[in-house]
Amino acid sequence: KELFQVLNAVVKEELAVNNRNVWRNEIVVLLCIGEIFLMMGLSFLSPILPKFIKSLGIEAQAIGIAVGLAITAFGAARAIMDIPAGMIAKRFGRRFLLVGAPLVVLISALGCAFTTEYWQLIIWRILQGAGAASYSVAALIVLGEISETSNRGLYISFFWTAALIGASFGPTLGGFMGEYFGYRAVFFCYAALALLAVIWGYFRIPETSLKQNKAQLRSEDPNLVERKNSSRFLFNGNFILISLVALLTLVTIGGTQATLVPLVGYEYLSLREGQVGISLTVIAIMQVILSPVAGRFSDKIGRKKLIVLGGVISALGLIMFVQSSSYWFFLFSALVLGLGRGIGAPVPTAYVSDIALKENYESTLACFRAVSDLGWVIGPLLCGYLKDIAGLSLPFYLTAAMLFLIVILFGIFGKETVVRKEKFIR
Repeated sequence: KELFQVLNAVVKEELAVNNRNVWRNEIVVLLCIGEIFLMMGLSFLSPILPKFIKSLGIEAQAIGIAVGLAITAFGAARAIMDIPAGMIAKRFGRRFLLVGAPLVVLISALGCAFTTEYWQLIIWRILQGAGAASYSVAALIVLGEISETSNRGLYISFFWTAALIGASFGPTLGGFMGEYFGYRAVFFCYAALALLAVIWGYFRIPETSLKQNKAQLRSEDPNLVERKNSSRFLFNGNFILISLVALLTLVTIGGTQATLVPLVGYEYLSLREGQVGISLTVIAIMQVILSPVAGRFSDKIGRKKLIVLGGVISALGLIMFVQSSSYWFFLFSALVLGLGRGIGAPVPTAYVSDIALKENYESTLACFRAVSDLGWVIGPLLCGYLKDIAGLSLPFYLTAAMLFLIVILFGIFGKETVVRKEKFIR
């Protein structure tokens, strides 16, 4: 009888674990599909944005700062909205943002489609940034809640990969669409994809907040127990270093990659919109291939190695772009940059989740996102300004050097959060 009771308890526990794992995996898939819709639409804009802005009456000699400001408007809204989004998710639940944020993006995309003045574009880009930030923060909070140290890197890499799948198709489709159907058609397609995300979120994504799903969320993570009463985690060296890594990564993504790589193709190599779109797609495809692998490896061998390696390779890829003398070398530079992004880019979020307080994921991840999203503000304006006063080469060299320096500092002074015996190192 005692043996039967023990076996019965073991079976019940195993069933509970399996049910919880199925529930977690389903949530990850649902979030990833919504992210694909949004990122595909957002990445439509990259190849056509410089010429669309020029069509609004901006002169050629000011195009660098104009493109930079349009991207900065998006990034500034993201950075400003990150912390409020965390507060909204805590107060009203995650689903409120996972459904409402794509609706905001839908409205802003339609606004861009009917834009006739540059200042109008800036306003709609601000709204887009607020919507994009809200969805990402809510999704990352959910992933932090339902994951553990042993699978967090994998879960977050899946979400990152979903974004990249959308980004892989977006630039090429957007480039050819703008080339053959006009630039405004790109915004209408963006609105359609945002509508799909709204519908998907409303009918498929459940609420996962602690208040409504206590029984289904993950059990106490032993790596977090000793940090429950710490109030200084946002100000320790590990958090500051990883936030700076993320900040500089987004400076290079929003500044050099999104703002200036298309201009290198147009001004140095006289490429067409479709050709520039293909090169941006190459960057995204490399990340799609490598991000899940990097996420899984970060769960096994640790976060630091991959963050440092990815940052160094990304810096190399950026420098290679301004050395391009042919379209094939331009594509090869995109491949190298995509290699670095794929290895290192998804891992910092997992690192932050490792050191975050279990009961306060909302504030931790929102603060990290706010700091890193400042890269979307600093990068485009800085790179656009430097391009207009000193040419295209300087911003590539400067941002690559900054990224290289910070990942080296992180490699020297940052602590690893994953070891073979699963002991947290403070």
